[in-house]
Amino acid sequence: MAHRSRPALRAGPAPAERRVTEASFEALLAAAWRRSDDLFALVPEASMGRRPIALRHPFSFYLGHLPAFAWNQIGRGVLGLGPMRSDFDVLFERGIDPADEDGARAASRDVWPAIAEVIAYRDEVRRAVLARIPDVLARAEDVLGARGRILQLVIEHERMHHETLMYMLQEHGAARRPGGAPAFVGGAGRAAEPRHVPAGRVVIGADFEAIPFGWDNEFGRAEIDVPGFTIDSLPVRNGDYLAFLEAMEDGARAALTPRTFVRCGGGLAVKTIFGPVSFEVASGWPAQVSGEQARAYAVWRGGRLATEAELRRAAFGEPSGGVRARPWGHAPGEPRHGQFGFRGWSPAPTGSHPDGASAFGVEELVGNGWEWTSTPFAPLPGFVAYARTYPGYSADFFDGEHDVVFGASWATDEGFLRPSFRNWYRRDYPYVFSSFRVVREEPRSRRR
Repeated sequence: MAHRSRPALRAGPAPAERRVTEASFEALLAAAWRRSDDLFALVPEASMGRRPIALRHPFSFYLGHLPAFAWNQIGRGVLGLGPMRSDFDVLFERGIDPADEDGARAASRDVWPAIAEVIAYRDEVRRAVLARIPDVLARAEDVLGARGRILQLVIEHERMHHETLMYMLQEHGAARRPGGAPAFVGGAGRAAEPRHVPAGRVVIGADFEAIPFGWDNEFGRAEIDVPGFTIDSLPVRNGDYLAFLEAMEDGARAALTPRTFVRCGGGLAVKTIFGPVSFEVASGWPAQVSGEQARAYAVWRGGRLATEAELRRAAFGEPSGGVRARPWGHAPGEPRHGQFGFRGWSPAPTGSHPDGASAFGVEELVGNGWEWTSTPFAPLPGFVAYARTYPGYSADFFDGEHDVVFGASWATDEGFLRPSFRNWYRRDYPYVFSSFRVVREEPRSRRR
């Protein structure tokens, strides 16, 4: 592996470039806030105080968390200004990631402020943030002011929580269906086929100045030689996973059953954000399971989960030795390439986007579900928690209990499709819009 040094600080944009950047950040913030408002509008008013996922705060917390995070990062963190509202700045400062429900109860509270009060705080923060964009960009000597990194950090944090809200709404199962929302696309999907991926080298990480913005865990550089392997062309479907459950003894079945599988009207159904749908509709969707459940299935099939490096090799590598920016090539993502970017309100049946296949014929490496890996989330060589306002973003989770997930789900913003982006979840967490596939070792004679 190659190591790199601490990120170097460079001057910010020139004045002419800065004027364009101010407008672009205004537009990006407005778009993120618009989507936040649209998604919170899906939550029934009576449900705002509920915690559909016991390991998380209620919906109302996240209504306040997004503006509190923005002000704490920009106003207090970079600009050194005073509190917007000190009690709310602290109350909504940070979410939780407990190991169990007892830990969640200990970290939460029973009473939260009135929704109208939180909305007033949100709107005050938004006005203040927009007014201070020029002040942030003027701090070109500050690593967080240069290129507006702290603004981008706040924008991406907001986008991440859009997906978090969808996890919670799926568990709640009573979201208001927006007008014009397309019907779920159902069906059996396409079965996976084995694909050979030859040996090759992958690079995980990016140079600090190579991309406009990245989170701290994206920087550093690991070069890994990956032996050849065989990987399923498509993720495991709900129907495939059901066959696995039916083959298990009664004593083991309960722990292996996904949270998305429910009994409804006497039959098996699958959860969505708008309530359960029949298993017939969802049988071809990727199985949404925890990392531990995915590992158990892979072993049952005589294989294992892929490593982060193997999925990067399968996604971005080429037989010629070249590297792609996307599995399908270098073009930006389009609807034909995959189910991502809120283009639907659920996964799609596997095999629905063959144009998104990689050079090795492996499909759905981006979109339709964050793919579980067997790689514990850990820092790359040369890791630096460069964002002094958020030093624990990654470092708090280098604990051996969280695994890397790869790709994207249907509710992942397209901004996270950059090759350097890394995501992770606690491996026993069952609420992720996840997917997984099986990898098998190849005979040594065929690994090259």
